[in-house]
Amino acid sequence: MKKEPEALWTPTPKQEEFLSRWEFEVFYGGAAGPGKTDAIVMGALRHVDKPSYRGLLLRRTFPRLAEILERTREYYPQIIPGCHYSGTDHKWIFPSGATIMLGHMEHESDKYGYRGHEFGYIGIDELTEFTLTQYLFLFTRCRSTRDISIKPMIRSASNPCDIGHLWVKERFVTITEPGKTFTDSESGLSRIFIPGLMEDNPHLYENDPDYEKRLKELPEIDYKRFRFGIWDVFEGQIFTELNKDVHGYNPKTFTIPPDWERYHTFDWGYAKPASVGWYAVDYDGKIWRYREWYVGKRDEATKSWQGLRMSPTEIARGIKERERGENVRPGPADPSIWHKRVREDHTVGPSVAEEMTREGVYFLKGDNDRILGKQQFHSRLRLDDGNQPNIYISTECENWWRTIPELREDEKNPEDLDTRQEDHCYDETRYMCMFRPLRPRVQPKGPPRGSFMDERRRYIKAKQYADRYGENIDSAYQRIK
Repeated sequence: MKKEPEALWTPTPKQEEFLSRWEFEVFYGGAAGPGKTDAIVMGALRHVDKPSYRGLLLRRTFPRLAEILERTREYYPQIIPGCHYSGTDHKWIFPSGATIMLGHMEHESDKYGYRGHEFGYIGIDELTEFTLTQYLFLFTRCRSTRDISIKPMIRSASNPCDIGHLWVKERFVTITEPGKTFTDSESGLSRIFIPGLMEDNPHLYENDPDYEKRLKELPEIDYKRFRFGIWDVFEGQIFTELNKDVHGYNPKTFTIPPDWERYHTFDWGYAKPASVGWYAVDYDGKIWRYREWYVGKRDEATKSWQGLRMSPTEIARGIKERERGENVRPGPADPSIWHKRVREDHTVGPSVAEEMTREGVYFLKGDNDRILGKQQFHSRLRLDDGNQPNIYISTECENWWRTIPELREDEKNPEDLDTRQEDHCYDETRYMCMFRPLRPRVQPKGPPRGSFMDERRRYIKAKQYADRYGENIDSAYQRIK
């Protein structure tokens, strides 16, 4: 009996599920080891027998394409005899005339290099390396006008990390249950998340049984990310000490006292969101962010945030309306709002700050030292000798809590964060931290004071005692323990 030839590549059950999905967008992975790259590379072969078929395999940078090129050289010539790779054009050419291009988008503008192209299959390895705008631009290139049997599709895979962590998480991981199709109500396009673990790849255990042991040598965050595909922790997460249970406060159970100093801060945005934050400073110098106005809207189709394109005058009026009845002092703002603006007719117009001043809304030039500002924010987050932080954020500041825990460091400058992220709330918080910087604590003379809340309660009792018995407040304060 003739022996059946051994298959060159056999998909695992999880890879087979990924490859057989019908949705327009399918995202695969999470953990390390389920065979994500192989699935992306092999999925591109589905229509290479058709002359008009065009496929595209992407990584963010050209050097990172090396892994994909290596996989294609391993599989493609054996599976499709007669195909060859053109190093000049960076594409595989098949006997039918079909092609699969290998490309990259290192810079945001590189996406425009694909204008005029048509791809029936777009496979993106390590999707979190890309921006949402790059990803959505590819939708315009994913089409098949010459062969109706080629169904356009986008396939991607990634670990939970890098600059696209937040938007990938929102678009695929948290939008619905894993393995359940989500259909966008506006576009009608469908998408699904297929989670994968190393247990889904028996080949890994057979060929490299010590792989999991090596993962355990990683730092805890990296281990959770690579081993279990957890999206709530990721490499480069910059404010790991931030904890909503510690740094958050419920405004329904604690009201900012009217005698605390209050300030408004501002990070300007027009096409991108602007952010206004309201802060109070207690008698211990702790900062309380009690209100926000995020001048932006969420595009439900793309799950990205865009600016409302409001003029400085409109924003100033909105600020005055929101703080009516309060004694709010000018706080720090983005220094760029003091720059003169050049109109379309090349004349020079008033700055953003000048327009807002005309409406009676004033700001101080914020200290824009990014490194020191980040250090001050870290200092505020750290717990003091009383095991309390030096900054509190209202749990109703939804956009602050949505964006800041997801911020990641800049790969080229770990002392700063990556500015390509949604960092508008962070920027105006950073201005506030630099406006009221923490200084080294000096041990006070005399008996130790209690916490701010203890002192406040003591002061209230002293005032009540003084009013009742006709004593001065200082004398009454000494009587109250």
